[in-house]
Amino acid sequence: MDPFFVKYIEQVFDAFQDGIWISDWNSKCLFVNRKYEELSGFSKEWMIGRKATSIVAEGIFDVAVNPDVIKKGEHVSGVQKLSNGRLLSLDGYPIFDSGGNVVMCITFIRDISTITHMEDKLAQQKDLLNTLIRINNTAGLRSAGDDSDFISSPAMEAFIQKARRMARTDVPILLLGETGVGKDVMAKRIHAMSTRSDQPFIKVDCGSISSSLIESELFGYVGGAFSGASRGGRIGLIEAAAGGTVFFDEIGELPLELQTRLLRFLQEGVIVRVGANTPRKVDARVIAATNKNLEKAVAAGGFRSDLYYRLKIAVLNIPPLRERREDIPLMAKFFFEHFSRRYNRPMELTAKAQEALLRYGWPGNVRELKNMMQELVVTCPDNAVLPEHLSLGKSVPPAAVQPEIRDEEFRFGGADYHEIMRGLECRMLKAAIGQCGGNMAAASRLLKMDRSTMFRKIRDLERHGLKVV
Repeated sequence: MDPFFVKYIEQVFDAFQDGIWISDWNSKCLFVNRKYEELSGFSKEWMIGRKATSIVAEGIFDVAVNPDVIKKGEHVSGVQKLSNGRLLSLDGYPIFDSGGNVVMCITFIRDISTITHMEDKLAQQKDLLNTLIRINNTAGLRSAGDDSDFISSPAMEAFIQKARRMARTDVPILLLGETGVGKDVMAKRIHAMSTRSDQPFIKVDCGSISSSLIESELFGYVGGAFSGASRGGRIGLIEAAAGGTVFFDEIGELPLELQTRLLRFLQEGVIVRVGANTPRKVDARVIAATNKNLEKAVAAGGFRSDLYYRLKIAVLNIPPLRERREDIPLMAKFFFEHFSRRYNRPMELTAKAQEALLRYGWPGNVRELKNMMQELVVTCPDNAVLPEHLSLGKSVPPAAVQPEIRDEEFRFGGADYHEIMRGLECRMLKAAIGQCGGNMAAASRLLKMDRSTMFRKIRDLERHGLKVV
């Protein structure tokens, strides 16, 4: 080799943008370049003469590829974490003598800390995107004004005006009403009338999210917070609503321990992700809805009184459909024409059919009316809908008398209160599903209960050994 080249070889290695470590057949350091000094934070003088295996044993490096390169006589790669937290990519190559024996190992070292940080950021962005897609797939991010289930009829005009006044503020709004009256549609309407209309509208269905997941779904979590957690953490539904509105449907189903955390968010505007200690400021307007009597729930200890009074600042009680009968023809016509266009089936809702709709009690409210109009357009054999085509007999009018349970029907036999109540609930669900011919949607309408709530109750009963279906 040219002596001139040998004289300047050290400067040549120092010009490399990668770190270089050269060791002998026994992993003893012979040379490191200036770049590796910068990456490791150790001087050349400190490293030369030391064995890579000894440095690993001291805990300064966690990985060294030199021994494997020398042993295998081939290229070996790895990732090294230094005591300063920096991550380095290692690529070791053997140097052979004329007899084919490994006499040295040269390792090229690159700093991948920045790349790893970027990967973490990308993972966080991916989780955010997945969260938004997940919300969108459950109708959480639909435009708040794209659902016309809530017809602005003259009978409802005063109600809409009250809602409009509330929408202009940022106070929490509590929507009350029976199942199917359109509480979720009203929440979207309020969002659309507010100054946040161009920001996200996030729906949280408190009754359908698993109790084991609801905390992380609402508040998000940091990486490694629990087994199976994403490395970069995940944003929660409340954070996803930042700048806009978060709608808590079936707020009465929210577990007590999470009611405390929600109360803190309402009072202070901060949330804490699962596994974190640092609060995050989130600006999101809260709308909540329930078909429960929250005052009774508070008295029974099932709902926090302080959260109830915090939500009770602005209350909208949506009347059931049977109390605004002038809306029935308008809504029936709207839904009927909508589904006729959707399925490309021109049809007529006759005057006699409309009279029958007016006489009906509508226990399932607007949701039942909408579903019935869709069913008619899809299944009616004629183009003109007559009273006999209506399936009004499948639902029980609100004035119907419920069967009385006689004292002698109770069989205690050592069972506690909760076991007895589960048994009665099981009987009630079985009876409703049986009366509806096994149609779960019809059974939920019959019971004035959301399908998600009914399925959750069925799963809970099955966990206690009671078979409903």
